[in-house]
Amino acid sequence: MNTRSTTVRAFAAASIGNFSVGFDVLGMALEPLEGAPLGDVVEVSLASDKQDRLHMKGEFCAFLPIATEANLVWHCLLEFRQIAEFPPLTITLYKNLPVGSGLGSSACSIVAAAAAINAYIGSPLEKTALLELCGRLEGEVSGSVHLDNVAPSLLGGLVMCAVDDCQQLPVSPDWQLVIAYSGEQISTHTMRAILPASFAPGLVLKQMAWLHEFIAAGQSSDWQLAASKVQDFLAEPLRAPLIKGYLTAQRTCLEIGAEAVGISGSGPTLFAICNSKTAPSVAAWLERNYSINSSAFTRICRPRLTPVTIEYL
Repeated sequence: MNTRSTTVRAFAAASIGNFSVGFDVLGMALEPLEGAPLGDVVEVSLASDKQDRLHMKGEFCAFLPIATEANLVWHCLLEFRQIAEFPPLTITLYKNLPVGSGLGSSACSIVAAAAAINAYIGSPLEKTALLELCGRLEGEVSGSVHLDNVAPSLLGGLVMCAVDDCQQLPVSPDWQLVIAYSGEQISTHTMRAILPASFAPGLVLKQMAWLHEFIAAGQSSDWQLAASKVQDFLAEPLRAPLIKGYLTAQRTCLEIGAEAVGISGSGPTLFAICNSKTAPSVAAWLERNYSINSSAFTRICRPRLTPVTIEYL
C-alpha cells in the first residue's frame, strides 16, 4: 500500500485506435500542442467512511451510466479486489473525453483507473498484467478484446498490439495530427456490428501488405512513404458513409495538404496527418465545417511518447 501520499492521481491520454492501416492492432497516443491535455484523470484516496466510493466529475460525466455498478472504473476496482487486499477507497473520475467519440474514451478511464489503483496499493501488477486487465475491461464495451486504445494510453507512442504482446514503433517527430470531433456520439459496438464476420482474402492480404510497408517505412524513417500507407481497406469503406460529413472532410483535408486522413477508432473523430505548415489550415477548415454541435472540438496534436502519468499528492 502506498504510504508516500494521501492521494494518487493518474492521467491517461486519448488515442487513435485502428490507425487506418492497422485495424484493431495499431494505435497512437495523442498530446495537444497547446491547451489542456486530452484524456481522463482518476484520483484514488483512502475512503473516510470505510466504504468504496466512486465520484464522477468533468465535462462529459453526464454521459456515463448513472449506476455505479455499470461504470468501468468501478469494474476496475472490483478486479483489483480479486488481486489484493486493501482498505476501502474513494475514486474520482474526471471525465474529460466525450463518450463514443472514437478517441479511446473508455480506454482512457480504464487505464487511468487501473494505473492509479495499482500505484496506490503498491503496484502488485507489472506492465503486462496491467495491460491484460485493461484490455479485458475494454472488451466489455466493444464486445471483444483489442488493445489498440488501451496500449497507447498505458505505454505511450505508436503501438502495435498482438493478442499477448505489444511493441512500440518509431513515429515521425515532425508529424502533427489534427484531431476533429464532430460532436456526434457513435457506439463502438454498433460500428463493429456493421462489419462482416470475415473479409475477402485478397482484401486482407492487401491490408497486410500495406501495414508491412508502413512499418518498414517507419523503420527506415521514410515518413512520407509511411504516411502514404495510412489507409484502411477493411472497416473505413463500410463506416465512412455512416459518419456525417466525413467523406467531404476527408477529401477537403487532402486537397488542403494533409498527407493522410482516417477515422479515429470507430469515429466520428477523424485524424489528419500533417506537417507544421499544413496543420493550421486543415484544423481551421475542420473547425468551421466538421462541427455539428457545441461538444465538437478540433486540436492539433503530436504523438504522445510518454506513458500514463502517476502523481503522488
